[in-house]
Amino acid sequence: MECDICHRPHDAQRRPFLCAVDARNKIYDGRMRHLQVVLESDALKAQINEILEDSRPSKHTWDEALARKEAAEHKTDEILAAADKLRDEIKAARDEIQARKAALARRRSDLASISAGLAERRAKQLKDVEKSTQMLRFRWSQTAEDTASTRTFLCTEAVRLYGLKRVAKKGITGRYEYSLGRIPIVDLTSMDSLEPEVISTSLSHIAHVIVLVSHYLSIRLPAEITLPHRDYPRPTMFTIQNSYRHGEITFPGTFMAAPLSDTPFSNRLPRPRPLYVDKPLTQLSKEDPYTYSLFLEGATLLAYDVAWLCCSQGVNIGDRTSFEDICNMGRNLYSLLMNNQSLAAAKPYSIGAPGSDADDGPSWIGRFAHGSTFYFLAGEEGTQLVKSFKLPNPLKLADKLKRKLLGDAPAPDWEVLGDDEWKDEGLAGNGAFDPKAAGSKNGGGHFDGKDSPRTSNSNGWMKVKSR
Repeated sequence: MECDICHRPHDAQRRPFLCAVDARNKIYDGRMRHLQVVLESDALKAQINEILEDSRPSKHTWDEALARKEAAEHKTDEILAAADKLRDEIKAARDEIQARKAALARRRSDLASISAGLAERRAKQLKDVEKSTQMLRFRWSQTAEDTASTRTFLCTEAVRLYGLKRVAKKGITGRYEYSLGRIPIVDLTSMDSLEPEVISTSLSHIAHVIVLVSHYLSIRLPAEITLPHRDYPRPTMFTIQNSYRHGEITFPGTFMAAPLSDTPFSNRLPRPRPLYVDKPLTQLSKEDPYTYSLFLEGATLLAYDVAWLCCSQGVNIGDRTSFEDICNMGRNLYSLLMNNQSLAAAKPYSIGAPGSDADDGPSWIGRFAHGSTFYFLAGEEGTQLVKSFKLPNPLKLADKLKRKLLGDAPAPDWEVLGDDEWKDEGLAGNGAFDPKAAGSKNGGGHFDGKDSPRTSNSNGWMKVKSR
């Protein structure tokens, strides 16, 4: 048997055991590596001991570590609680979804069960609604009819109390005279022959009646009428452009209006047209043409209001473009307030829907108004009605009236000559008459002084030729 180390054969006498030198040499490397490992282990152990001795926690470090641990535990508890809450919410949402699904299923089944009779029920409800609507419209029309009847009664009683009458002219067939409050209603085309008191009183009565009737009928007139009131003794009119667009207006001609002329707003205030005169019209036209023109405008505006009120109530005034028919206020008032009522009483009118034609039956006062909604005068039907009876411009009517009155004015047969026209510059103070001066003044013709001396009985009057 040989040695495993030195590979020499075994000899019981000479080499009873293995070779010690070879064995030592064989394990020398292992021992060196072991020693190196032991030394490294000792070094690491010493290093670990040093580190452990240097890194011993202090009380502050220990407290900080405990606080972090508690914070981590608290946060962990919160996360767990939030997770549990979220699980509960998810569960509740799932339960709600299941409940909604069940409710939708029930509603689908209910809808399917009642869908068979839906069309019949819908048609029945629609029919009921239409029936109730027709009933309400019928009641509305009946209320409108009652309101119109009340307005008619009020207007009729008012004009009866005022004493609106019609009297046939003697000797003239088909011509009538109208009076209001025992005062004749003036005819604008022939009022130049009337006294100023009669004209003013008649126009004042007409203005009062028109304002009262328009109030009962709930109608706003196109030209505003201002009745007498405190510090405003006479009635006046405003033009259509200035009506209902002004503030407080003082009476024209008063001393209270004088300080307003210096203000910047005085020029913006409209000037009312008078419905009164203090002088005969022929004299007023010569002395104050401006006031004369304003008075004619006011009278024409009043006649325009009367004609417009008649047309808005379906009353026939004749030719709507005729100057004479519009200015005949007596006939128009009587047709509106008296004659129309007799026609309505003879043949009652049946009110219909707002879209029906207003000319199918007799005129009925109180049908269209600004104060009712069934037949609203400012609505579509009322606007069409107003457009259908377009009247001439009041200013044009005033110009026609002015031309007619001035053209029909009688020419005077005598003229009053002033003292300056009788003076004789050559023979002053002796009362003699100069034939040359008279001849030159009267056209330069031949004059005989014997036939034309100025006597004490002349009194300034002189015969002139008719115009």
